[in-house]
Amino acid sequence: MKNYERLYRVYDLGWGDFARQYLNLINWLLREQGIRQARILDIACGTGILAIALAKRGHHVHGVDVSPKMIAVAESKSAAMANISFEVQDMKRLRAIGSYDLVTCTFDALNYVLREDALKGLFDRVASALGRSGLFVFDSNTTHHFVSREDGSLSQTLRGLSFVQRWRYDPARAAATTTFRFADGATEIHRQRPYDLPELRRLLAAAGLRVVHAWSGFYRNPFTAKSDRLFCVAQKAG
Repeated sequence: MKNYERLYRVYDLGWGDFARQYLNLINWLLREQGIRQARILDIACGTGILAIALAKRGHHVHGVDVSPKMIAVAESKSAAMANISFEVQDMKRLRAIGSYDLVTCTFDALNYVLREDALKGLFDRVASALGRSGLFVFDSNTTHHFVSREDGSLSQTLRGLSFVQRWRYDPARAAATTTFRFADGATEIHRQRPYDLPELRRLLAAAGLRVVHAWSGFYRNPFTAKSDRLFCVAQKAG
């Protein structure tokens, strides 16, 4: 079963808070740049939680996601809004038209890109989509996150959908697997790999981007080697 083939129905309930927490951080970054009305590309936008919240603040937003069902939910929630659009796209083959003030890729979406060359290709496409002083904002689960998190499971029922979420990490292969098993035995298997700051700096630099901020939380907490998540802001070099 494809990722979010069933979870799309309860995504806003189970994972929506993370996207909403990004708002203050993005508002701060745009104020720092003196941008009041931004043109924004939201990569791996899911059900459009962050994209819609940004559009409600007057920005022009285009969201892309590989899941047609997630995009359908996003479109239904934003049907009455004129300054937002959505499109089914695989971020590894991103097609961005025009120039953006801000590109976002949130909630460890980058960790789903399992090969360095594919991530470098995404960064190339992001660089092409950014305006001269545009910002690229993203986050990544770190190696510390996966290593320190014990293999385990969690049972949930959201809006009548019951499932067991089980996560495993193989440090030898740097391979993280989260399996969602539903009551009827069907499964969604989500595969990720960690990306740490030195690796990301190198891949971003190869795409002509430089890291201008590296934090460990929404409130711009300092990033350290023991941080579970990296929040990164990049711009075109030079």
